[in-house]
Amino acid sequence: MKILIDKKVPSINHLYWHRGNIKIIKKEARELKEYIDFCVKRDVKLSNEEILINKKLKVTIEVYENWLTKKNEVKKKDVDNRSKFLLDSIFKSLELDDKFIYELKTSKIQSNEEKAIVNIESE
Repeated sequence: MKILIDKKVPSINHLYWHRGNIKIIKKEARELKEYIDFCVKRDVKLSNEEILINKKLKVTIEVYENWLTKKNEVKKKDVDNRSKFLLDSIFKSLELDDKFIYELKTSKIQSNEEKAIVNIESE
């Protein structure tokens, strides 16, 4: 199954407030989670044969964004922090546990268009 998130997925570091040991989700993060849920429902039509419960999963994430500075140097942007929020939101929407991910590949794709594509397959 392929899921297109046609918005920028910010770093998880920018989506929470911290007060001592308490982590508080920001309004932007709540809205993004709702949008990701909409995208999952829009893009995923699972038939009985495709149910992914209790199967080993292979997940590929492509994050499209401008990763370069004006001097054509790589910006200090961590793709892992973007993929973690994305996976948590998608798996919650699918009502799946991400413990079944056995293979995970995350790629940065240089682009002026900000989006993410997540592909989930069972082995």
